[in-house]
Amino acid sequence: MTGTGTGVFANVPVEPHAIRTREERAPYLTAIYQVVLLATLAGIARAIVTDTAAQLRARTRVYSHGNSDLAKDDPQLKQVIGELGAAAYAAEALVLATAPGFAAAQVATAGADREAAVTAAQALEIEVNQAQIAIGDIVLRSASRLFDALGASAVRHETALDRHWRNARTILSHNPLVYRARIVGDYLVNGKLPDRVWSVGIAEHPIKEAAE
Repeated sequence: MTGTGTGVFANVPVEPHAIRTREERAPYLTAIYQVVLLATLAGIARAIVTDTAAQLRARTRVYSHGNSDLAKDDPQLKQVIGELGAAAYAAEALVLATAPGFAAAQVATAGADREAAVTAAQALEIEVNQAQIAIGDIVLRSASRLFDALGASAVRHETALDRHWRNARTILSHNPLVYRARIVGDYLVNGKLPDRVWSVGIAEHPIKEAAE
């Protein structure tokens, strides 16, 4: 969807109906791209809970300074699973919290007032940015915290539990969190609305949309 990476296309036919000008794009299209990534992060958080709970149930060895004969009955380890579950719930809730903003942007885009559509899209962009900042902290922490509920065998290559952190980190590196936080801060302090079109590898500021 976002065309991440390097692609080279040679002698590829492009039909006229497949060409869209920037003015024809939905002004909130960038937010759509981002919420797909946020939903993926929420899915990772849920997978962390599922995988960690399964690993804990299967554990037969315990520490001498633990609290139970079986790891699955240890209240401290169950607490970790509970925290992971709450984190996954929060991540999903943050994604769903953007739904009203998308609905408002869609309604505004369907109207004749382009300026209102752009304003709605910019407000949605702020919402999605805030959700990304919060979800990033939640999911990355969970991807590390899960090992506190398991034994040393959980770090084996065969379990592949490290994939959760790596996958989340890859997604979050797609659009660096520090930039998102700065944009939200600039809006909260100075009322500056965000750009809605992102680019990579351009030294100068991206060309503003004609609608702006």
